[in-house]
Amino acid sequence: MKRWALRSLLVLATLILLAAGISYSWTYTPIGRLDYVAAVMAKVASWQTGPAELTPETRRAANAQVEQMLSFVPETPLARIEDRALPGPGGHAIPVRIYWPEAPGPLPLPLYLDIHGGGWWMGNGFPFHAVTTGFAAATGAIVVSVDYRLAPEHPFPAALDDCAAVLRWMHANASELGGDPERIAIGGASAGGNLAAALALRTRDEGGPRIAFQYLFVPAVDLSGRSQWPSYQEAGDAYVLKTSQVESMFAAYVPEPAERANPYVSPLLADDLSGLPPALVVTAHFDPLRDEGEAYAHALEAAGVEVRLHREQGLHGLMGSPERAGRVQAMAAETVRRALGQGVGRDGG
Repeated sequence: MKRWALRSLLVLATLILLAAGISYSWTYTPIGRLDYVAAVMAKVASWQTGPAELTPETRRAANAQVEQMLSFVPETPLARIEDRALPGPGGHAIPVRIYWPEAPGPLPLPLYLDIHGGGWWMGNGFPFHAVTTGFAAATGAIVVSVDYRLAPEHPFPAALDDCAAVLRWMHANASELGGDPERIAIGGASAGGNLAAALALRTRDEGGPRIAFQYLFVPAVDLSGRSQWPSYQEAGDAYVLKTSQVESMFAAYVPEPAERANPYVSPLLADDLSGLPPALVVTAHFDPLRDEGEAYAHALEAAGVEVRLHREQGLHGLMGSPERAGRVQAMAAETVRRALGQGVGRDGG
């Protein structure tokens, strides 16, 4: 090999090692250690400045990015998957996707209302489809995923109204689905966790349908701005979900600031949390929403609600940490499965 070629290879190798060393150093943060891919994602996101633009164009781009991020997740074979359009408040149609697992025993099966995340402004069109197939198989429940109306075109209470309408439909049509109307759980991530918590409150206040369990994954439960949560200051704009952008999402969902103290917007501010369904609350360490989610778990427990709280050492939604996300998904599915009386899951957990 010619001397100049060897020198070029040595320079290239040195640059690669230098870049690897620099990027690896990003895993060390002021508030703890991040997984490598998550650290790279966080660093790249921190370089992108400017206000969050909640437009149809950015929504499509964000949904496409989610699908790309989840492209490694295989779709789990199920007995049946079906798209339907349900009647919503005011006569509009609510798209839902229904997932039937292979029945491990005689019908009816339990039911689970899945409420997607996305800051109340994205996540439509079922970009989390592959993950949902796995959750349906692992829980042994018929999962109904709701494609609720989004902000800013449809602010509060449009999304919550749609979720409530789908829950009532599930309860009324449980037998046609092969489901048990007395074994219904609900859950969601981030904004979906907010809607799930609000729906549990609203359903309790309205006298049903009864919810057997709620799964709140990295939920937003205080949109009021009344409390200065330390996790907002700790996270700042350094960990993908930026504190500076959270307010834009809050404002799009609930344009009137005074309305953000409504318990159906900020469940943590409810005067009474008693009588709510048992809950699993999962938070992420590098997440502005961490402290309010954990405060909500403690408030539920203080009100006599059975709660399991779990904090994971990752970004919001455990982005960039597929192993962590998989473990949490399995733990949540098994918790839901047991809460709905389905017994031990296929992995024997």
